[in-house]
Amino acid sequence: MRHIRLAPFVVAALLPVLSSCSKSKVAASPEKVCREKYDKSVRLFDKGKDADAQELLRDITVNCTGYEYVEDAQYRLAQSHFRTEQWMEAETEFGILVENYERSSHLEEARWKICRSAFEQSPSWDRDPSLTEGAIKRYRAYLSDFPAGPHTDSARTDLSTLQDKMAQRRFKTAQLYLRMDEPLAATVYYNYLFREFPLSKDVPQARLDIARAYAELDQFDRARETLDTLRLDTRAAGLTDRIASTSKFIDKTQAKFEKRKAKEAAKARQGEL
Repeated sequence: MRHIRLAPFVVAALLPVLSSCSKSKVAASPEKVCREKYDKSVRLFDKGKDADAQELLRDITVNCTGYEYVEDAQYRLAQSHFRTEQWMEAETEFGILVENYERSSHLEEARWKICRSAFEQSPSWDRDPSLTEGAIKRYRAYLSDFPAGPHTDSARTDLSTLQDKMAQRRFKTAQLYLRMDEPLAATVYYNYLFREFPLSKDVPQARLDIARAYAELDQFDRARETLDTLRLDTRAAGLTDRIASTSKFIDKTQAKFEKRKAKEAAKARQGEL
C-alpha cells in the first residue's frame, strides 16, 4: 500500500480545520449538557441519593438558568435538604424558589416548608431568641397569605409553640429579677409578657408575681388592680387561695410602709423642735 505524504505547508493549512472539528466533537451544546445533568439529578433524587443529587441540582440552578426544568431543579434541591433535615439549607433554597418563581405550583408548599425549617432551628427559650423571633414572623406571614391552606392548622399549632417559648423567656426573666430583689426590672418583663403574649399559660402566675412586685415598690393601688384583673381571668379558677394570700401580702406590706412613714414623719417633727 502506498503512503501519501503531505507537504509541510499542506499540513499547516489543515491544522485549524482539524482542531475546529475536534473541539466541536468534545464540547457538546450547553443545552444538552444541562439536560443530561438534570436527568441524572432526577434519578439520584428519586433514589434518595441526596448528597450526589444536591451537588448536581445546585450546579444546574447556577449554570443552567433559562431552561424550563431549572425551577424543578430548585424545588428538588430544597426538598432534598428538607427531607435530610438540613434545616438552614432547606430554608435558604425554598426561599430562593419563592423569590425567583412567584407563579410556581410549589409556592404554598415552599412557604410552609420555610416555616417548618425555621421552626426546627428555633432553640429553647433560654438561648438567643433571634431565630425564634424570625420563625414567628414567617408563620404569621404564611397564615396571612394562606388562611385556609392545607397546613393552616399545623401552622397555628407551631406558631403557638414558638410564642410559648418567647412568653416563657419573658416570664423566666421577670422571675429572675424578682429573685435578685429587683422588682422594678421584674415589672418591666411581666408587662412585656402581658402585652406581647396575653394568651400565655404563664399569665395568671405572672399577675400574682407582679402584684407582689408592685407592693414591694409601694405601688399598692396597682397591686390590687392587678389582682382584680386576675380574678376576672377564667384561667385563674384554681388560684383562689393564692390570690387571697397575695392580697394579704399587699395589706401587710402597705401596713409596714405606712408605719415606717409615720415614724419618719414623727422623727422629722422632732427635728424641727
